[in-house]
Amino acid sequence: MLSGWSNFFAMTGSAGATLVGLLFVAVTLSTGLPTSRTRDIARASMTPALYSFSGVLLQSMVALVPWQSDWPSGVIFVVMGIGGVIYRIWAIRLRSTLHLRAISGPIDWIFHNMVPLVASVSLTFGGAGLFAGAAFGPFALAGAITLLLVSGIYRTWGQTLALIGIQEKS
Repeated sequence: MLSGWSNFFAMTGSAGATLVGLLFVAVTLSTGLPTSRTRDIARASMTPALYSFSGVLLQSMVALVPWQSDWPSGVIFVVMGIGGVIYRIWAIRLRSTLHLRAISGPIDWIFHNMVPLVASVSLTFGGAGLFAGAAFGPFALAGAITLLLVSGIYRTWGQTLALIGIQEKS
């Protein structure tokens, strides 16, 4: 069912891997900043972004494996989706305790919290669709990957702006 999607998954997997590398560059550039606040921002924003980009990479890798049927990949996607929902709820609770000004607006709240949560739910349904043989399965997976990329890019941009603000105050 995923064979016609190989170009999409190869492209998004490459994007996820590249963006993981760029996160490490951003962290390296912020090494001279005050430690406690930088750690809070990294934990609240960079770690979920890394989780998103790594998830995109892993999901693309699973989709590109030449499975004999869609059942194994469907099960993996369901497990990843359920794990993602659990992680996203934990991340939302963590960010709410930190009261970060850089992610306090409604648009920020949507991109930091709701978009990744919807992506994890979409991944779960996409995986279930794969092992059920439903036509919506690949589309739900593609939607989940796209949402994770968009939210990860948005979060990384916000992280970069927050780190610049801290650097200017130092």
